[in-house]
Amino acid sequence: MRSFVAIPVPETAVPALGDVQDAIEVGRVVASENWHLTLAFLGDAPIETLERLDERLHGLSVPAFDMCVAGIDIFGGRRPRVLYAGVVRSEPLARLRQKVRAAVRAAGIHLPRERFRPHVTLARFPARMTVLETQRIAGVLEGWADLDAGRVAVEAFSLYRSRLGPGGPDYELLAEYPLGQP
Repeated sequence: MRSFVAIPVPETAVPALGDVQDAIEVGRVVASENWHLTLAFLGDAPIETLERLDERLHGLSVPAFDMCVAGIDIFGGRRPRVLYAGVVRSEPLARLRQKVRAAVRAAGIHLPRERFRPHVTLARFPARMTVLETQRIAGVLEGWADLDAGRVAVEAFSLYRSRLGPGGPDYELLAEYPLGQP
């Protein structure tokens, strides 16, 4: 079962992201109910392993904190694949990610080393685009590069299952883990 651990981003907390999506005329936007910041992508993991992980995640003691959503950028360079809103790296966010990844490994799930680029995916682009479509993406980047969507209260993180369908991924909440007092 494809799954991941992430911080959900409530639509009401970042209305500016909806404005950015309205400006996109290329690709497929991510529904606001699917906005999240991935802490650990687990790939295909058996249910028994996810149950072990669930126990470990419930045992984490991490204070609540705020994260700042700012800036718009793309992954993929000259062949954009994803448009995202950046999330400012902070010590509390890094600490939560570190504890989550340690719990994932302790549950028996291998995680490759990877550079952490905190972000919220807003749109996905097709592999082939016209010059006009690429120019539209460049225009959105230019117009929204200095986006400041403000601070978002992080009071919980979650375990999700991901199913790929014809309309994109469908996420199912498996468990939620509240954070403690700051």
